[in-house]
Amino acid sequence: MANNDQFGMKEHLASPNVSLGEHVRRRQRELGESLQSRRAIYLDQKFWIILRGVAAGERSAPEEVALLGQLKQAVESGIAFCPISESTFAELLKQEDSATRLATAKLIDELSLGISLIAYDERIELELESFVRSKAETRNPVPIRHLVWSKLSYVLGHIHPTNTGFDDATELALQKAFFDHMWTRPLSEIVRIMGDSMPPDMSFDSLAGRLNAGNAEHAHELKSFQKTYAIELRGVLNLIAPIGADIVSKMVERVARRSVPREGPEWSSLVQQWEVFLFNAFEEDDGKNILRTLHINTCLHAAVRWNKAQQLEANDFHDFHHACAALAYCEVFLTERSLRAMVIAKHVALDVLYGCRVASNVKEGLAALI
Repeated sequence: MANNDQFGMKEHLASPNVSLGEHVRRRQRELGESLQSRRAIYLDQKFWIILRGVAAGERSAPEEVALLGQLKQAVESGIAFCPISESTFAELLKQEDSATRLATAKLIDELSLGISLIAYDERIELELESFVRSKAETRNPVPIRHLVWSKLSYVLGHIHPTNTGFDDATELALQKAFFDHMWTRPLSEIVRIMGDSMPPDMSFDSLAGRLNAGNAEHAHELKSFQKTYAIELRGVLNLIAPIGADIVSKMVERVARRSVPREGPEWSSLVQQWEVFLFNAFEEDDGKNILRTLHINTCLHAAVRWNKAQQLEANDFHDFHHACAALAYCEVFLTERSLRAMVIAKHVALDVLYGCRVASNVKEGLAALI
């Protein structure tokens, strides 16, 4: 390859012992360590639109101008950063005007420092692994806060070139070099390249309809919020328990150097054991603290079911994922009034549990930054 050094190929060719997974984890750990002195301030779409309007000179309300000024100053001085999640990215793509979409992306580049949370499913798996290790190991693991951050180009997860036609060592070096290249790409560049190629995601409409129908059918079973939460949790863990069982199986395989089958009676029994074990874990603060993404999402779905007059809407799924990202790993969450009311309600008190200040208007947002 003529220009190996152009993308760092020479360095990676010289380190074939470093796997792609380890290379990615090293970058994430380095990023997490570099952020530990900064406050994470999470903005949902409403606030990004407000701030983009201020930056473009389209909005001039004194409090809105002050909010953008304070955020810029906090980022520039090393005090804070404003990460996004895959829900932010999905909602950004729904902005139909390409000019405002690109302007929003440029503002995100500036205030986020190019940083996003890893995807929702990856956070759940990371928390499950952290929970398993907390029960199985005595040594101090890498703090989970150092592992949940990634770069904007990987907000939807990690994708690597495969089947390149090169030998294994060269393909590995190419994959690591490609990862390093994408690691530095700004969101605005990705949005500009994508253009209008991605239509708005409408898949949540049918899901909301199915869940509303199911909620109505079983509404008579809901005698308390705690009962509603338990029902929601059992449904979630039915899907999640196999992931926990797989994590344990991989740990056994590394130690015992033997494969653990992922089917048959033995596997089914292990999955059932993990479903019960995880359900009991949520009765303790330690379980809710480590498995925070699952707890937050379960609370919010349970809150909708418990309020029998409320119907799930398609955008609620994005809102709930915003809440999971913000409450679990950020110090400040600027969001809609209805979502704020849900997360601070006394029967869930998610803001208190995870130490996150939640604001739903610009004035409250300014106060939360102090």
